[in-house]
Amino acid sequence: MGYIKMKPVVLSVMAAGMAVSLLGGCTSAKKNNSEAGPSGTAKPIEIKWGIHFQAAAVVADTQVQKWLEQKFNVKIKPVKVTDASIASGDVPDLFMLGDPSNVSAYQGQGVLMSIDPNMIKEKMPEYYKDVEQSKALFQTVTFGDKLWAIPMFIDLKPYDLTMLWRKDWLDKVGISKLPETLDEFEKAVYAFTKQDPDGNSKNDTYGLTGTATSTWSTGFYSIFGAYGVEPTMWQEKNGQVVNGSVMPEAKDALAKLRQWFADGVIDPEFITDTQDTYRKKLYNNRIGVIEEQIGRAALDDGATVVSMKDVNPNAKLVLGKNPAGPGGSGSWDWGVKSNYVVIGNKVKDDPAKLNKIFEILRAESSDEETINMTTLGVKGTHWDFASSGAASGATKYLPGYEKQEQRDSIGARLFSLGNITTRSYRDKYSNPKLNEAVRTYSSAPRWTDALLFAALPSDGKYKKDLTALTQKYFAQFISGEIPLSDFDKYVAEWKAKGGNDLTKEANEMYQKQFKK
Repeated sequence: MGYIKMKPVVLSVMAAGMAVSLLGGCTSAKKNNSEAGPSGTAKPIEIKWGIHFQAAAVVADTQVQKWLEQKFNVKIKPVKVTDASIASGDVPDLFMLGDPSNVSAYQGQGVLMSIDPNMIKEKMPEYYKDVEQSKALFQTVTFGDKLWAIPMFIDLKPYDLTMLWRKDWLDKVGISKLPETLDEFEKAVYAFTKQDPDGNSKNDTYGLTGTATSTWSTGFYSIFGAYGVEPTMWQEKNGQVVNGSVMPEAKDALAKLRQWFADGVIDPEFITDTQDTYRKKLYNNRIGVIEEQIGRAALDDGATVVSMKDVNPNAKLVLGKNPAGPGGSGSWDWGVKSNYVVIGNKVKDDPAKLNKIFEILRAESSDEETINMTTLGVKGTHWDFASSGAASGATKYLPGYEKQEQRDSIGARLFSLGNITTRSYRDKYSNPKLNEAVRTYSSAPRWTDALLFAALPSDGKYKKDLTALTQKYFAQFISGEIPLSDFDKYVAEWKAKGGNDLTKEANEMYQKQFKK
């Protein structure tokens, strides 16, 4: 798996912005970059810009690129960042990474510049004032007592997971109260399996399915959450950090899932299902409830709601809370962490370029005009406020720009580096209804990794294999392929294959950097 790959696709409650870095010192570089151009103005500074990592490809000379070049007197070379390009030495001056492990990997290759936190405070004072409220984020990308990236934060995350129900199926099986407890959840999914909720007189429905193929965990997040654990996530318990994969409560959750599978309630294809495939099963009358990103279903124009209408216009969808069980309630949550901005190591020798990057990124984080242009495009042409005549609130893309590839064609998103905008900007451009839905259904901030997903020294050696080991065993436990009594065997294998080393490192990091 490439280092650039990040967590589940980030939908944004608010328009996103960009990010940043530091100063260093080479007089000759400064002289060269400040030479006068033909018109007598300073010669444009060349910046190799790593475009947004979720963009499919580079689109050169877009409207947004030209706008940035003119506004900041720069010449931009947009490039796609890949592991191969980085390994070849083709390192952008400025780019974004999705996770602390990505930052750690590239820092280990010597391609990144370290960053003085005081420089962020000095050069991006508006943003720093907001991000320092979540100061622990800096610890997630601090290695060898040096900071290697500028963290982004997000308070209200529309990609947080909650339950999305086929309300028409609940009505069909006689359940009028939206399930809130694990027992109520169980009653509903059994009814979906046994009581022909689609009315076709065939035994072809299941209650739910999962996502055992995710790159970071095991699926069935809300069910594990009902037992107080999240597999692969580091969790604090009695002052110590423990991995949710091997906690006794995980075995209890597996026992419940195993029972549901044996009774035909879980789709047997859960082992290979993904979020995309289980959405299609919801649309096509195969399952009755999924774990869904709040932002995709909270509003009438949410992606999942729209897709359901296209496939099955008579169906009704409704969000519900994650089921409460013996360990509480919750689902996988990325916490306040968003993405990270990094700077190529060569920039430290070019103070003029470094200053120019800061100039741009301060604007990307706090200047409304710059943020709007790089994330949305031109008001009235590419986007507008959702409510006619509004000067704040939710935004919408205009015809011809509803699809991401259409917006990429003008450069919107390509030069946006994520949630590095100030809270004041987010407050102005967020959707109050969506914000309220996130507050209602999200597990944040209580249900996230105790280390904020910081990279451990030995993650590269063990983490990928341990995740695969957990996925394999958990799928076998749930499907009944192996007895649940083998859970202790699994735990012993997990510990022997690097789990003990990671647990030791996790506790050392927690005590040093994260314990409150």
